[in-house]
Amino acid sequence: MTRPKVKLQTRRRSMERAIRRLNALEYFILAGAMALALVAGALAAWLVETLFGAPFRASWAVSSLLFFVVPGAIALRRERQTERVGESAENDHLHRAS
Repeated sequence: MTRPKVKLQTRRRSMERAIRRLNALEYFILAGAMALALVAGALAAWLVETLFGAPFRASWAVSSLLFFVVPGAIALRRERQTERVGESAENDHLHRAS
């Protein structure tokens, strides 16, 4: 093999390894967020049960889902907005260049 091909393969392997590590980190962060949502949901359910007499399990399920889904939806919406802004800026740049 020629030298540039070896460098390309080495670079490709290191990129694939970095992507795998980032994917694993993403799953750890997601698991941590789920655990925090469950704990926050339990605390909220305990408060709701104490203050209003609502059943703990139902309150826990609903509040945990809310603590997990609402911030996730907000983050997803922000990510999509930044992607749209980036695409529109890129399109503007391409139109100006031509």
